[in-house]
Amino acid sequence: MGGPIVYADYREEKSGIPALIEEEGIIVVRKSLPAGDYVVSGDIGIERKTAWDFAHSLFDGRLFDQARRLSEEYEKVIYIVEGDPFRLGRYRSRHRQMYAAIIALTLDYDVHTIYTGGPRDTAYVIVSIARRIIGGGRRGVIARGKGKLESITDQQYYVLQSFPGIGPTTADRVMERFRNLREFCNATMKDLSSIEGIGPKRAEAIFTVLNRKFERFRERKARTLDEFYNGESDE
Repeated sequence: MGGPIVYADYREEKSGIPALIEEEGIIVVRKSLPAGDYVVSGDIGIERKTAWDFAHSLFDGRLFDQARRLSEEYEKVIYIVEGDPFRLGRYRSRHRQMYAAIIALTLDYDVHTIYTGGPRDTAYVIVSIARRIIGGGRRGVIARGKGKLESITDQQYYVLQSFPGIGPTTADRVMERFRNLREFCNATMKDLSSIEGIGPKRAEAIFTVLNRKFERFRERKARTLDEFYNGESDE
C-alpha cells in the first residue's frame, strides 16, 4: 500500500498549509474540490476556518448550509477552527448560543470540530488524520465489522450501512422514511436524494449498487486513490 494522499483545494495554497503537510512526507494533490478545503481518503472532507469566520458563519446561518452540503459530499466531515471563537469580543456574551450551535452541528449533521492554534497545527491535524487512515487505525461503524447482531434491527442497520455514504445518522433517517429494506431498495434516485445526508451524488452511487448486474467472473483490478477520487472507471 502506498503512502497517504491529501487533496487540497487550490485556494488553500496561499495559507501555506499544503506545503507544511508535504514537509511531513505526505503527498498533496492540488485541485478544485467540489466542497471543503481538504479531502483525505476520498471520503473525509475537511473545512478550515478562522475563529472569526467560524463564529460569524454560525450566527448568520451559513455554517449549517455548508455543513449540509459537505455531509452530502463526504462520509465524514471535520471542521478545523484556527483560534478560539469563544474569546472573540463580539461573541463573549453569546457562549450559550455558540455551544448550542456546535452541538447541533455534531448531532444533526455528524460534523466534528477540532480547534488548533494556527496553520502549522492545522497541518499537523491533517497529517495525523491521513496517517491514521493509511495505518488502519480508522474504526468503522457496525457495517465495517459485523460482529454479533442481536436483533432484526441490528441486521437492518448493518445492511443499510454497507451502502456508500450511509453511516449511523443517515441510516436512522432512511428507517424513518421507508417501512423496510425492500422499500429502500426499490426507491428511485429522486426519493433517495431527498433524504438528508444522502443527496444526488450518494443517491446515484446507491442506485448503481442496487441495479447494476452482477459481474461474478470479472477480474477486478485495484484502483489508485487518485483514480478513485476522480471517479475514473476501472472498466
